[in-house]
Amino acid sequence: MKRSLIALLAVAVTSCGAQAAADHGPPPSVSGTNGPFHAVASPSRLAAGGTVHLTLTVAGPIQYETACVQTLQIWTEDARHQQIWAEPVPAIDCMAIAYKTLAAGQTATFTAEWPTSSQLAPGSYSIHGLFLTALPLGAGMRVRENLPTLPIQISG
Repeated sequence: MKRSLIALLAVAVTSCGAQAAADHGPPPSVSGTNGPFHAVASPSRLAAGGTVHLTLTVAGPIQYETACVQTLQIWTEDARHQQIWAEPVPAIDCMAIAYKTLAAGQTATFTAEWPTSSQLAPGSYSIHGLFLTALPLGAGMRVRENLPTLPIQISG
């Protein structure tokens, strides 16, 4: 009888531990792909005041701007499509532009963070971005946005 009680208690404790571990897994993330750009934001749900980490993987062949420019530019919009945050702030004042080329099969990774305000209202937000690619001569105006839009949920 004593052994049965101990075995039952051991099973109960083990089950509770397994359940607790399952409840505290990695934070949820959201990802998207647009052409050569694959972006992942984590966590996709967080309390106001937390930080969202963005990882962008760029696949070649592609040529992009480097040197004094902010190659990866991101901003956040609220549910009414109003911009509430942007990086870089302030813009970099430098005229030196260089170009880097990724050959087919090569990749490069870029990171950024959105430090949400503790005063941010609960609700749906989205991360938008522009990766500065080299445009051919005479290509005209640059696009405003070329990264996949990533939805983020902020709680109070």
